[in-house]
Amino acid sequence: KLTYFNLTGLGEPIRLMLAYGNIKYEDYRISKEEWATMKPGLEWPHLPMLEIEGKTLFQSMAICRYLARQLNLNGRSNWAETQIDMTVDALNDFRAKVVSYYYLPDGEEREKKKAVVLSELLPLYLDRFEKQVANNKGYLVVGKLTYADIIFLSFIEYISYMLDKAILEKHPKLKEHHQRLKSLPGIESWLKTRPPNPDDARTLFS
Repeated sequence: KLTYFNLTGLGEPIRLMLAYGNIKYEDYRISKEEWATMKPGLEWPHLPMLEIEGKTLFQSMAICRYLARQLNLNGRSNWAETQIDMTVDALNDFRAKVVSYYYLPDGEEREKKKAVVLSELLPLYLDRFEKQVANNKGYLVVGKLTYADIIFLSFIEYISYMLDKAILEKHPKLKEHHQRLKSLPGIESWLKTRPPNPDDARTLFS
């Protein structure tokens, strides 16, 4: 059972990996009111939360690494695993910086931060990811499909949603990789049937 909000966000990499692995699960989408009641009683007051075989996992990236090992989406050596971790950390930094703009209230500060994201942040990260795909046989790292690619797919879509903009138009290798990932078995059908994001995700938390 995966518990998260009715949003892609940090829950979506997990949903995508479960879809890729054809793993059946309950996709429980919690309301902010129910979350406020549940939160104090949890071991860690964070979502997403994955319950599996009577045990509970917290922290989105830890859950992704757990699933990666189950699905052979991890590295084959300590060095490869560290290269994957570096890329995942960069992707998560990228997401977090866009989130810091998106969840601001409407106003001048929000518009200024969005302008910085578009003019500085996108090229800073996307240029580097473009080079990685060029140097790794069409994948982000270690020349094969890893959980870093699944997280890339999820976060690129989430960032595009927050910016209301297709962000890969100037990065053809990333765009091609993104399309290829969307066609993976399990993932393709999930993307066609998953619930849409709300028009404004800020309403989920305010």
